[in-house]
Amino acid sequence: MEGNEYLLLIIKRCQGDITPLELSMLENWISKSTENARLAREFTLIWSKSEGYKHTFELQLDEDYAKIQARIRETAVSPRILHRPDRRVWKVAAAVSFIVMSFWGYRHFSNQDYYDASVSILTLEKQQLHLADGTQVWLRKGSSLEYATGYEDKKDRRVKLSGEAYFDVAHDPNHPFLVELVSGATVEVLGTQFNVCQSDEVTTVFVRSGKVKFSPFVNAKTPVLLANEKAIFDHKVGKLTISHLPAINDLAWQTETLEFVKTPLSQVLADLENYYRVKITLQNKALADCPHSALLFHQPLGQVLEGLAVAYQLTTRETAPGVYLLTGGQCQ
Repeated sequence: MEGNEYLLLIIKRCQGDITPLELSMLENWISKSTENARLAREFTLIWSKSEGYKHTFELQLDEDYAKIQARIRETAVSPRILHRPDRRVWKVAAAVSFIVMSFWGYRHFSNQDYYDASVSILTLEKQQLHLADGTQVWLRKGSSLEYATGYEDKKDRRVKLSGEAYFDVAHDPNHPFLVELVSGATVEVLGTQFNVCQSDEVTTVFVRSGKVKFSPFVNAKTPVLLANEKAIFDHKVGKLTISHLPAINDLAWQTETLEFVKTPLSQVLADLENYYRVKITLQNKALADCPHSALLFHQPLGQVLEGLAVAYQLTTRETAPGVYLLTGGQCQ
């Protein structure tokens, strides 16, 4: 398959109607090089910027998609056969790219006017911001936020997030609050407190109170998230998972408190990894389900690991900066 044919598969993924076989072929192409991954990521972002744009005409892509599927079947049977580029596919892909990128350019420069302030957190563990509408935002270290200094003349309230942040949104039913993510996803707030965390692999949205609508990509059909529900979107496989189990430690970076009540030790270590941003390996897998209860408030990691070592007769060792190995031990 040619590069522009993969572009059409990216479009199908953005539209939410890509088949499992097409998605497998696309993800295989993306994984072959950092350049392919960059192109896919950037085009997905460009496509997301065109949300709400309505064409005055329609492109007939069904025939071209059929050709792509035929090429997939041919590739699966005879991977060494080379095909000449389909000129119509190239033309259609170029036309779609032009339309989307043109509209993205309009939206991009419009957003430059919309977002007249920004902040990045590089050294502090977190920083609290007060937006003009009364919304409070806590940014985690390594994150950045673009926002407007005033909303008086705007039809909505928007911010653009890279990284992780906790939001306590001020109620204003006449001005929706939207969080735009650099991955192209959006979070539409319906009056709530929630946390958003995005990485190259996954994007998670955890609702503490109220409700939000999370759209991991354009035209995604997703349910409204309620209190104590969490959405996890796997970028690689394009899968969205909804968890109905409370995950209060997802907010530990903001509350500076970790709480465990008969929590399996494997989950305890996973929460510690997320909070302290380290890697912890439990060598003795028989301890994974050991129940652990503790309340930790802003404690150094060394002190926490020492407590676990005493409780479970473990030996802890830092094998590399930020990498810890736990050996031995037994359940209480």
